[in-house]
Amino acid sequence: MKKWLSISAVLGALLCLSVTAMYAQGTFVKVFPDTSTHWAGGINNTVAVDGAGNVWLAPYSSGVRDTLVNGTDTTYGFYINVYNPNGTLNRKVGPVVQYNGSPDTLFAPGAGYGMCADHSGNIVVVKSSLSLHKFNYQTDVMMATANDPIPGYASSMTSPMCDDADEVFITSVVPTSAVGPVALASDFSSVSANVDTSMYGAFSRNVMVTGDGNDVYIGLIGHGVPHYHSDLGTLGSYTLVDTVFKDLVVESAAWQPHTGYLWVSSGNIVSGMPTGNYSGYAWYGFDMTNRSNPVLKDSILWNGNTGIPLDSIANDPRPRGIAFSPDGSKAYVCAFGPENGFCQEFSLTVGVQRQPDVVANSYSLSQNYPNPFNPSTQIKFSVAKSGFTTLKVYNILGEEVATLVSENLTPGSYSATFDASRLASGTYLYVLASGNQRLTNKMILLK
Repeated sequence: MKKWLSISAVLGALLCLSVTAMYAQGTFVKVFPDTSTHWAGGINNTVAVDGAGNVWLAPYSSGVRDTLVNGTDTTYGFYINVYNPNGTLNRKVGPVVQYNGSPDTLFAPGAGYGMCADHSGNIVVVKSSLSLHKFNYQTDVMMATANDPIPGYASSMTSPMCDDADEVFITSVVPTSAVGPVALASDFSSVSANVDTSMYGAFSRNVMVTGDGNDVYIGLIGHGVPHYHSDLGTLGSYTLVDTVFKDLVVESAAWQPHTGYLWVSSGNIVSGMPTGNYSGYAWYGFDMTNRSNPVLKDSILWNGNTGIPLDSIANDPRPRGIAFSPDGSKAYVCAFGPENGFCQEFSLTVGVQRQPDVVANSYSLSQNYPNPFNPSTQIKFSVAKSGFTTLKVYNILGEEVATLVSENLTPGSYSATFDASRLASGTYLYVLASGNQRLTNKMILLK
């Protein structure tokens, strides 16, 4: 049976690759932080990027020695590795942190069930199934903690997500008709539970919420994602309005900064493979302007050919974890494997962002800012007429190193972000081409 599972996983991935490749955009960078780092038991949505751009990663389960438990040397607790964007270890958080001015044992025994960053860049963690914690990303001080935050529910919680008011949305892993998604205040002091409790009849691993808090989506281990809506956010009552992502089995999700796309995972053999023109072992980015009709924009496919046997597609890795750099140009995706968990880094084209309420009467290409820069910079430009527009970056040899924009644009002013983290220091040219106009400028990468 085990041999058949491995063969099926490979065949399923190969069959879907031919369909997906036509719009796959993410470019594999490396195993993050390096090929020697992995977590026994996998990574269960315990990845997030803080306000400084550092990557917080934790295993599904691990024990450390802690003498604060009854004064004895006991295997207890849990810690989080915090990595710099380049993959070097910044620090470890836990198993003991400061809370209310005193040392506190960070986590009860058990597994890591999820992690996210709030709108302020602080980190929210679900640990030991029913423990919720928030950490100041600058000081590592525990800002808030809550046990059993879902009224009437006493089993595992999903990975959380926050709206722009830093309210924390979370729901139950185990399906039940009695309990629906809840929202906690930013300090966990109160809980809103005005949700239609008809629920969804399948295990869940994550919850998604729009920035305004009006729309909530529940990722299921099953095809399709229930969509709840409240005109008043947490002040009103959420009702089930429709089901989206009907071809996908969503176990992890995150919003991409800058583009504003919602990225969701696709599925695997154990949880269920996607249907339609989607590949398993992948994440897809959707434009959610119409919240009931997501539009596919981008994709990432797990690299099963890194040379590490246990992260190969043959081991049926579950795509369970995704987070983005603050500018949205990097994605960190994680697998919950049968024996080990790995994280991979991808680079993404973040596209162009229109500047609101700015009228453009001419073509222009501004000096990038900051300049010199390391590793990213912003380029502003204007187009006077509708038409196909490109913004490309070249090295001093005239070789193209990046395409920042390649699409039809209407008249207006725009900005694009260039991430040069994989390039060497030096002088680069960036070229705007639109209609019969061609504008060029220089910038300096200084590492």
